[in-house]
Amino acid sequence: MDYRTNTNVLYAQILISEYFELIGDNYNKFQLQRKKETHKGYKRLKDDLANGALIPGITLAVEPSIADEVVKIIEKNDNKEISQKLESIKDNIYILDGLQRTHKIKELLDSKVQFKDNQKLLLEIWVEPNISHLVYRLIVLNSGQKPMSMRHQIELLFTTMRKTLTNEIPDLEILVENEEDKRSKALEFPFERLVTAYKSFLTKSPEVDKSSIVSEKLLEDKILDGSEEYLTERFISFKNYLTMYCELDKELFRIYDKSENKGFRNWFADANVINSFFAAIGKLDESRSDRVKAAIKKLIERLKTAENKEDVLNLSQYKNIREEVADPNVYNVGYATRLLLFGSFTEFMRDEGATTLLDCWIEQSINLKKEK
Repeated sequence: MDYRTNTNVLYAQILISEYFELIGDNYNKFQLQRKKETHKGYKRLKDDLANGALIPGITLAVEPSIADEVVKIIEKNDNKEISQKLESIKDNIYILDGLQRTHKIKELLDSKVQFKDNQKLLLEIWVEPNISHLVYRLIVLNSGQKPMSMRHQIELLFTTMRKTLTNEIPDLEILVENEEDKRSKALEFPFERLVTAYKSFLTKSPEVDKSSIVSEKLLEDKILDGSEEYLTERFISFKNYLTMYCELDKELFRIYDKSENKGFRNWFADANVINSFFAAIGKLDESRSDRVKAAIKKLIERLKTAENKEDVLNLSQYKNIREEVADPNVYNVGYATRLLLFGSFTEFMRDEGATTLLDCWIEQSINLKKEK
Protein backbone atom coordinates (compact mmCIF):
# COMPACT_ATOMS: atom_id res chain seq x y z
CA MET A 1 0.00 0.00 0.00
CA ASP A 2 1.22 3.49 -0.87
CA TYR A 3 -0.07 5.52 2.09
CA ARG A 4 0.30 8.92 0.42
CA THR A 5 -2.34 8.08 -2.20
CA ASN A 6 -3.81 4.90 -0.65
CA THR A 7 -2.91 3.03 -3.82
CA ASN A 8 -2.86 -0.75 -3.68
CA VAL A 9 0.49 -2.03 -4.94
CA LEU A 10 1.03 -5.73 -5.54
CA TYR A 11 4.52 -7.25 -5.47
CA ALA A 12 4.78 -10.57 -7.25
CA GLN A 13 7.08 -13.02 -8.96
CA ILE A 14 6.21 -14.74 -12.22
CA LEU A 15 8.02 -17.32 -14.29
CA ILE A 16 9.76 -15.46 -17.08
CA SER A 17 8.36 -17.97 -19.58
CA GLU A 18 4.81 -17.06 -18.45
CA TYR A 19 5.23 -13.27 -18.41
CA PHE A 20 3.43 -12.72 -21.73
CA GLU A 21 0.47 -14.75 -20.53
CA LEU A 22 -0.03 -11.85 -18.11
CA ILE A 23 0.63 -8.80 -20.30
CA GLY A 24 -0.38 -10.18 -23.70
CA ASP A 25 1.50 -10.01 -27.00
CA ASN A 26 0.00 -6.61 -27.78
CA TYR A 27 1.87 -5.02 -24.85
CA ASN A 28 3.50 -2.31 -26.99
CA LYS A 29 0.38 -1.07 -28.76
CA PHE A 30 0.42 2.50 -27.47
CA GLN A 31 4.07 2.96 -26.50
CA LEU A 32 4.95 5.42 -29.28
CA GLN A 33 7.95 7.12 -27.79
CA ARG A 34 9.84 4.16 -26.41
CA LYS A 35 11.12 2.21 -29.39
CA LYS A 36 13.42 -0.75 -29.07
CA GLU A 37 16.88 0.31 -27.92
CA THR A 38 19.87 -1.26 -29.62
CA HIS A 39 22.90 -0.02 -27.66
CA LYS A 40 25.36 -2.40 -26.01
CA GLY A 41 23.78 -2.26 -22.57
CA TYR A 42 20.63 -3.92 -23.83
CA LYS A 43 22.59 -6.60 -25.66
CA ARG A 44 24.31 -7.41 -22.37
CA LEU A 45 20.92 -7.46 -20.63
CA LYS A 46 19.63 -9.93 -23.21
CA ASP A 47 22.67 -12.17 -22.79
CA ASP A 48 22.35 -12.04 -18.99
CA LEU A 49 18.66 -12.96 -19.20
CA ALA A 50 19.48 -15.97 -21.35
CA ASN A 51 22.00 -17.03 -18.73
CA GLY A 52 19.49 -16.86 -15.90
CA ALA A 53 20.11 -13.40 -14.43
CA LEU A 54 17.53 -11.85 -12.11
CA ILE A 55 16.87 -8.42 -13.65
CA PRO A 56 15.35 -5.30 -12.03
CA GLY A 57 11.61 -5.46 -11.46
CA ILE A 58 9.03 -4.37 -14.02
CA THR A 59 6.25 -1.95 -13.06
CA LEU A 60 2.75 -2.56 -14.39
CA ALA A 61 -0.61 -0.81 -13.92
CA VAL A 62 -4.17 -2.08 -14.08
CA GLU A 63 -6.62 -0.10 -16.22
CA PRO A 64 -8.37 2.19 -13.68
CA SER A 65 -11.88 1.50 -14.95
CA ILE A 66 -11.60 -2.11 -13.74
CA ALA A 67 -9.24 -1.52 -10.81
CA ASP A 68 -12.08 -1.70 -8.27
CA GLU A 69 -12.69 -5.31 -9.28
CA VAL A 70 -9.07 -6.15 -8.46
CA VAL A 71 -9.10 -4.14 -5.22
CA LYS A 72 -12.05 -6.19 -3.92
CA ILE A 73 -10.07 -9.38 -4.50
CA ILE A 74 -6.93 -7.90 -2.92
CA GLU A 75 -8.98 -7.14 0.20
CA LYS A 76 -9.82 -10.86 0.48
CA ASN A 77 -6.08 -11.55 0.75
CA ASP A 78 -6.48 -14.60 -1.50
CA ASN A 79 -3.31 -14.81 -3.59
CA LYS A 80 -4.67 -17.55 -5.84
CA GLU A 81 -7.78 -15.53 -6.70
CA ILE A 82 -5.65 -12.41 -7.29
CA SER A 83 -3.45 -14.37 -9.72
CA GLN A 84 -6.47 -15.71 -11.58
CA LYS A 85 -7.99 -12.24 -11.85
CA LEU A 86 -4.79 -10.69 -13.21
CA GLU A 87 -4.49 -13.47 -15.78
CA SER A 88 -8.06 -12.79 -16.95
CA ILE A 89 -7.48 -9.05 -17.60
CA LYS A 90 -4.24 -9.14 -19.57
CA ASP A 91 -5.55 -6.66 -22.18
CA ASN A 92 -6.04 -4.18 -19.34
CA ILE A 93 -2.55 -4.29 -17.85
CA TYR A 94 0.06 -1.78 -19.03
CA ILE A 95 3.82 -1.49 -18.70
CA LEU A 96 4.86 1.67 -16.86
CA ASP A 97 8.52 0.84 -16.43
CA GLY A 98 10.39 -2.01 -18.08
CA LEU A 99 9.50 -1.86 -21.75
CA GLN A 100 13.08 -2.47 -22.97
CA ARG A 101 13.43 -5.45 -20.64
CA THR A 102 10.13 -6.76 -22.03
CA HIS A 103 11.38 -6.37 -25.61
CA LYS A 104 14.45 -8.46 -24.78
CA ILE A 105 12.40 -11.18 -23.11
CA LYS A 106 10.16 -11.31 -26.19
CA GLU A 107 13.17 -11.57 -28.52
CA LEU A 108 14.55 -14.47 -26.49
CA LEU A 109 11.20 -16.27 -26.45
CA ASP A 110 10.81 -15.76 -30.21
CA SER A 111 14.27 -17.24 -30.80
CA LYS A 112 13.28 -20.32 -28.74
CA VAL A 113 15.78 -19.69 -25.93
CA GLN A 114 15.12 -22.01 -23.01
CA PHE A 115 15.07 -20.08 -19.75
CA LYS A 116 16.35 -21.67 -16.56
CA ASP A 117 13.90 -23.76 -14.57
CA ASN A 118 12.12 -21.52 -12.06
CA GLN A 119 13.69 -18.33 -13.55
CA LYS A 120 11.43 -15.51 -12.44
CA LEU A 121 10.67 -11.82 -12.89
CA LEU A 122 9.86 -9.38 -10.12
CA LEU A 123 6.69 -7.34 -10.72
CA GLU A 124 5.24 -4.23 -9.09
CA ILE A 125 1.59 -3.80 -10.06
CA TRP A 126 -0.32 -0.56 -9.38
CA VAL A 127 -4.05 -0.98 -8.83
CA GLU A 128 -5.61 2.49 -8.70
CA PRO A 129 -9.24 3.31 -9.60
CA ASN A 130 -9.14 6.93 -8.42
CA ILE A 131 -8.24 9.34 -11.22
CA SER A 132 -6.81 11.88 -8.75
CA HIS A 133 -4.36 9.40 -7.30
CA LEU A 134 -3.51 7.91 -10.67
CA VAL A 135 -2.64 11.26 -12.24
CA TYR A 136 -0.52 12.12 -9.22
CA ARG A 137 1.28 8.79 -9.20
CA LEU A 138 1.99 8.69 -12.92
CA ILE A 139 3.17 12.28 -13.29
CA VAL A 140 4.61 13.41 -9.96
CA LEU A 141 5.90 10.19 -8.45
CA ASN A 142 7.38 8.94 -11.71
CA SER A 143 9.27 12.20 -12.19
CA GLY A 144 10.93 11.73 -8.81
CA GLN A 145 11.92 8.12 -9.35
CA LYS A 146 13.79 8.25 -12.63
CA PRO A 147 14.76 10.70 -15.38
CA MET A 148 11.72 10.88 -17.62
CA SER A 149 10.58 13.61 -19.98
CA MET A 150 7.24 15.26 -19.41
CA ARG A 151 6.17 13.94 -22.81
CA HIS A 152 6.98 10.40 -21.67
CA GLN A 153 5.02 10.86 -18.45
CA ILE A 154 1.98 12.16 -20.33
CA GLU A 155 2.22 9.18 -22.66
CA LEU A 156 2.15 6.86 -19.67
CA LEU A 157 -0.90 8.67 -18.34
CA PHE A 158 -2.78 8.34 -21.63
CA THR A 159 -1.74 4.72 -22.09
CA THR A 160 -3.25 3.91 -18.71
CA MET A 161 -6.27 6.21 -19.06
CA ARG A 162 -7.20 5.45 -22.68
CA LYS A 163 -10.13 3.18 -21.81
CA THR A 164 -11.40 5.71 -19.30
CA LEU A 165 -11.35 8.36 -22.03
CA THR A 166 -13.07 6.17 -24.62
CA ASN A 167 -15.67 5.09 -22.06
CA GLU A 168 -16.46 8.66 -21.04
CA ILE A 169 -16.31 10.34 -24.46
CA PRO A 170 -18.94 8.75 -26.74
CA ASP A 171 -17.56 7.23 -29.96
CA LEU A 172 -13.98 8.38 -29.34
CA GLU A 173 -11.51 5.93 -30.92
CA ILE A 174 -7.79 6.15 -30.23
CA LEU A 175 -5.63 5.00 -33.13
CA VAL A 176 -2.16 3.56 -32.74
CA GLU A 177 0.81 4.78 -34.74
CA ASN A 178 0.49 2.42 -37.69
CA GLU A 179 -3.23 3.24 -38.03
CA GLU A 180 -2.86 7.02 -38.36
CA ASP A 181 -3.59 7.00 -42.09
CA LYS A 182 -6.77 4.95 -41.76
CA ARG A 183 -8.98 7.73 -40.35
CA SER A 184 -12.26 7.18 -42.18
CA LYS A 185 -14.72 8.75 -39.77
CA ALA A 186 -14.94 11.45 -37.14
CA LEU A 187 -13.65 11.00 -33.58
CA GLU A 188 -10.70 8.84 -34.61
CA PHE A 189 -7.58 10.45 -33.17
CA PRO A 190 -4.04 9.08 -33.20
CA PHE A 191 -2.79 8.40 -29.68
CA GLU A 192 0.21 10.65 -30.28
CA ARG A 193 -2.08 13.62 -31.13
CA LEU A 194 -3.91 13.36 -27.83
CA VAL A 195 -0.61 13.20 -25.97
CA THR A 196 0.74 16.35 -27.64
CA ALA A 197 -2.63 18.11 -27.32
CA TYR A 198 -2.57 17.57 -23.55
CA LYS A 199 1.02 18.76 -23.34
CA SER A 200 0.06 21.86 -25.35
CA PHE A 201 -2.83 22.41 -22.93
CA LEU A 202 -0.54 22.16 -19.88
CA THR A 203 2.30 24.25 -21.29
CA LYS A 204 -0.02 26.76 -23.02
CA SER A 205 2.08 26.44 -26.15
CA PRO A 206 1.62 24.51 -29.41
CA GLU A 207 5.38 23.97 -29.64
CA VAL A 208 5.66 20.46 -28.25
CA ASP A 209 9.37 20.15 -29.13
CA LYS A 210 10.81 23.39 -27.82
CA SER A 211 14.25 24.49 -28.96
CA SER A 212 15.09 25.97 -25.55
CA ILE A 213 15.81 23.04 -23.25
CA VAL A 214 16.22 25.38 -20.28
CA SER A 215 12.84 27.09 -20.66
CA GLU A 216 11.17 23.74 -21.32
CA LYS A 217 12.65 22.28 -18.13
CA LEU A 218 11.61 25.28 -16.02
CA LEU A 219 8.06 25.06 -17.37
CA GLU A 220 7.85 21.32 -16.79
CA ASP A 221 9.16 21.69 -13.24
CA LYS A 222 6.49 24.31 -12.53
CA ILE A 223 3.76 21.96 -13.73
CA LEU A 224 5.15 18.94 -11.90
CA ASP A 225 5.38 20.97 -8.67
CA GLY A 226 1.60 21.36 -8.74
CA SER A 227 -0.56 19.72 -6.10
CA GLU A 228 -2.51 16.52 -6.66
CA GLU A 229 -5.69 18.58 -6.81
CA TYR A 230 -4.24 20.93 -9.44
CA LEU A 231 -2.94 18.13 -11.66
CA THR A 232 -6.23 16.26 -11.40
CA GLU A 233 -8.23 19.37 -12.20
CA ARG A 234 -6.07 19.99 -15.27
CA PHE A 235 -6.63 16.46 -16.56
CA ILE A 236 -10.39 16.54 -15.97
CA SER A 237 -10.58 19.98 -17.56
CA PHE A 238 -8.71 18.69 -20.62
CA LYS A 239 -11.04 15.69 -20.85
CA ASN A 240 -14.08 17.98 -20.75
CA TYR A 241 -12.66 20.21 -23.49
CA LEU A 242 -11.74 17.13 -25.51
CA THR A 243 -15.41 16.07 -25.32
CA MET A 244 -16.39 19.44 -26.83
CA TYR A 245 -13.62 19.14 -29.41
CA CYS A 246 -15.02 15.77 -30.47
CA GLU A 247 -18.36 17.51 -31.12
CA LEU A 248 -16.58 19.95 -33.41
CA ASP A 249 -14.81 17.13 -35.21
CA LYS A 250 -18.03 15.15 -35.70
CA GLU A 251 -19.90 18.09 -37.21
CA LEU A 252 -17.02 19.25 -39.40
CA PHE A 253 -16.53 15.75 -40.78
CA ARG A 254 -20.24 15.54 -41.64
CA ILE A 255 -20.24 18.88 -43.43
CA TYR A 256 -17.10 18.43 -45.52
CA ASP A 257 -17.17 14.67 -46.12
CA LYS A 258 -19.07 14.78 -49.43
CA SER A 259 -18.06 18.27 -50.56
CA GLU A 260 -15.50 19.52 -53.08
CA ASN A 261 -13.51 20.52 -49.98
CA LYS A 262 -13.43 16.93 -48.71
CA GLY A 263 -9.77 17.33 -47.80
CA PHE A 264 -10.81 19.48 -44.85
CA ARG A 265 -12.98 16.82 -43.21
CA ASN A 266 -10.05 15.80 -40.99
CA TRP A 267 -8.99 19.37 -40.22
CA PHE A 268 -9.62 19.03 -36.48
CA ALA A 269 -7.43 15.91 -36.41
CA ASP A 270 -4.46 17.77 -37.90
CA ALA A 271 -1.54 17.98 -35.45
CA ASN A 272 -1.01 21.74 -35.88
CA VAL A 273 -4.73 22.42 -35.40
CA ILE A 274 -5.29 20.26 -32.32
CA ASN A 275 -2.11 21.44 -30.59
CA SER A 276 -2.83 25.11 -31.30
CA PHE A 277 -6.45 24.78 -30.22
CA PHE A 278 -5.60 23.21 -26.87
CA ALA A 279 -2.67 25.56 -26.29
CA ALA A 280 -5.09 28.47 -26.70
CA ILE A 281 -7.50 26.85 -24.25
CA GLY A 282 -4.65 26.31 -21.78
CA LYS A 283 -3.62 29.94 -22.05
CA LEU A 284 -7.09 31.26 -21.20
CA ASP A 285 -8.82 28.49 -19.25
CA GLU A 286 -7.62 29.23 -15.72
CA SER A 287 -8.63 32.91 -15.87
CA ARG A 288 -11.33 33.05 -18.57
CA SER A 289 -12.86 29.60 -18.79
CA ASP A 290 -16.35 31.08 -19.22
CA ARG A 291 -15.22 32.87 -22.39
CA VAL A 292 -13.47 29.78 -23.72
CA LYS A 293 -16.50 27.55 -23.20
CA ALA A 294 -18.86 30.15 -24.67
CA ALA A 295 -16.70 30.44 -27.80
CA ILE A 296 -16.51 26.68 -28.33
CA LYS A 297 -20.25 26.25 -27.76
CA LYS A 298 -20.97 28.94 -30.37
CA LEU A 299 -18.70 27.17 -32.82
CA ILE A 300 -20.42 23.84 -32.17
CA GLU A 301 -23.85 25.40 -32.74
CA ARG A 302 -22.63 27.08 -35.93
CA LEU A 303 -21.46 23.73 -37.27
CA LYS A 304 -24.61 21.89 -36.19
CA THR A 305 -26.81 24.29 -38.18
CA ALA A 306 -24.62 24.19 -41.30
CA GLU A 307 -25.66 22.27 -44.39
CA ASN A 308 -23.64 19.40 -45.77
CA LYS A 309 -21.01 20.52 -48.31
CA GLU A 310 -21.04 24.13 -47.02
CA ASP A 311 -17.60 25.66 -46.43
CA VAL A 312 -18.88 26.74 -43.05
CA LEU A 313 -15.48 27.62 -41.55
CA ASN A 314 -14.12 29.19 -44.76
CA LEU A 315 -11.33 26.63 -44.75
CA SER A 316 -10.57 27.22 -48.43
CA GLN A 317 -9.78 30.83 -47.51
CA TYR A 318 -7.84 29.66 -44.46
CA LYS A 319 -5.68 27.54 -46.77
CA ASN A 320 -4.84 30.59 -48.89
CA ILE A 321 -4.07 32.69 -45.81
CA ARG A 322 -1.86 29.98 -44.35
CA GLU A 323 0.08 29.63 -47.59
CA GLU A 324 0.73 33.37 -47.62
CA VAL A 325 1.88 33.42 -44.01
CA ALA A 326 3.91 30.20 -44.10
CA ASP A 327 6.55 31.51 -46.47
CA PRO A 328 9.36 28.91 -46.34
CA ASN A 329 11.86 31.69 -47.04
CA VAL A 330 10.90 33.37 -43.77
CA TYR A 331 9.44 30.71 -41.44
CA ASN A 332 9.44 26.99 -40.93
CA VAL A 333 6.07 26.11 -42.49
CA GLY A 334 4.81 24.14 -39.49
CA TYR A 335 5.92 26.83 -37.05
CA ALA A 336 4.23 29.57 -39.08
CA THR A 337 1.04 27.51 -39.27
CA ARG A 338 1.01 27.12 -35.49
CA LEU A 339 1.63 30.85 -35.01
CA LEU A 340 -1.35 31.62 -37.22
CA LEU A 341 -3.64 29.07 -35.57
CA PHE A 342 -2.62 29.69 -31.96
CA GLY A 343 -3.03 33.45 -32.25
CA SER A 344 -6.35 33.09 -34.07
CA PHE A 345 -7.83 30.52 -31.66
CA THR A 346 -6.70 32.61 -28.69
CA GLU A 347 -8.41 35.72 -30.04
CA PHE A 348 -11.53 33.76 -30.99
CA MET A 349 -11.86 32.37 -27.46
CA ARG A 350 -10.96 35.63 -25.75
CA ASP A 351 -13.78 37.29 -27.71
CA GLU A 352 -16.23 34.51 -26.73
CA GLY A 353 -16.65 33.54 -30.39
CA ALA A 354 -18.10 36.94 -31.35
CA THR A 355 -15.41 37.35 -34.02
CA THR A 356 -15.41 34.72 -36.76
CA LEU A 357 -12.45 32.42 -37.21
CA LEU A 358 -11.96 33.89 -40.70
CA ASP A 359 -11.64 37.40 -39.28
CA CYS A 360 -9.23 36.06 -36.63
CA TRP A 361 -7.10 34.40 -39.33
CA ILE A 362 -7.02 37.58 -41.37
CA GLU A 363 -6.06 39.74 -38.37
CA GLN A 364 -3.41 37.29 -37.19
CA SER A 365 -1.94 36.99 -40.71
CA ILE A 366 -1.61 40.79 -40.90
CA ASN A 367 0.21 40.80 -37.57
CA LEU A 368 2.57 38.04 -38.67
CA LYS A 369 3.36 39.79 -41.95
CA LYS A 370 4.28 42.93 -40.01
CA GLU A 371 6.74 40.90 -37.97
CA LYS A 372 8.61 39.59 -41.02
